[in-house]
Amino acid sequence: MMSLELGICTSDRAAAKWWPEGAALAIDFTAGLAMRNGIRLSPADLLVCNRSTPGWTADTQGNLNETPPDRIRLTNCGLLVEEARENLFLHSGSPATRSLVLAPGSYTLSVHGQGHAALSGSATGTASPQMPLSFELTTSGTVTVTPHRPSQEHPMHVQLEAGPFATSPIATGASPVTRAADAITFADPTWLTPQAATLLVEWEQVAPAELAQNGVQNLLRWRAAGTVSRLRSGGRSLAQVQDASQALILNAGSVGPALGGTHRIALSLAPNNMAVGWSNSIDGAGGLIGDTSGTAPTPVDTIWIGSSGLGEFLNGVIRRLVFWPTRLPDAIVQQLVS
Repeated sequence: MMSLELGICTSDRAAAKWWPEGAALAIDFTAGLAMRNGIRLSPADLLVCNRSTPGWTADTQGNLNETPPDRIRLTNCGLLVEEARENLFLHSGSPATRSLVLAPGSYTLSVHGQGHAALSGSATGTASPQMPLSFELTTSGTVTVTPHRPSQEHPMHVQLEAGPFATSPIATGASPVTRAADAITFADPTWLTPQAATLLVEWEQVAPAELAQNGVQNLLRWRAAGTVSRLRSGGRSLAQVQDASQALILNAGSVGPALGGTHRIALSLAPNNMAVGWSNSIDGAGGLIGDTSGTAPTPVDTIWIGSSGLGEFLNGVIRRLVFWPTRLPDAIVQQLVS
């Protein structure tokens, strides 16, 4: 049985062969480990990040860490990939009651740290840690945000952003601040060989899948000979593979929006022999679908992780990625996602 050996503690895995047998590339973002062709690396050795601003990330204990521009945002939760957002709430780290005039649209009020924030005016409700408040304005209106902080010694961050769900904290001062999007690619994409490949992606569904841009949250997207193929979450098929004529030869896994939680997708590719499997955590059932109708082109010249480069962001966390340079049997594909 194929095993990912995910139970090895982090301190031991840095020294042990922690990746699965036969893998040519493996990244455990939660442990900060990477391997290519048996050589131990860090995830940052393999990836290029274009994000023109700093970004904040929370770890599994809720601690906030700032990452400089053009660096991947990595914690023990995994690799965070998000779209651009702007925090409209001023002095977010020392919050006081503020009124804001907002244009029609979707907004989300969120709180990090301790305490809560009450919303009044054109929209009402309360936001607290782990419980953001999303609301819709059909016309322009004024809202008032009133923070309630246990004491000045307790850290508190308040965020009001345009969008139907909350994203990671954006620190502000006297003016609103925008965090740029995380556009992440592989520095060398030639490791992916679509005519002999098995890919496994594990991710945490953070932003609701039903709110994905165009119904798509990209996990892994690659370009080869002018064609585009991808693994994705969202509300549409989980896997799409194009042939050299840009025709879809695999368009499988239409299971509806993924549930919240941690999920896996595995894609196995060979000429006229493809399959995609997914964990039952996604839709409550899981499954595997095969196709024998075409061949994916080579060579691969770009691989994006967590987005299309310009949009369709995961707005979530990639936990692990594994690549085997062979088309593994369906029974193994099912094991990988179980």
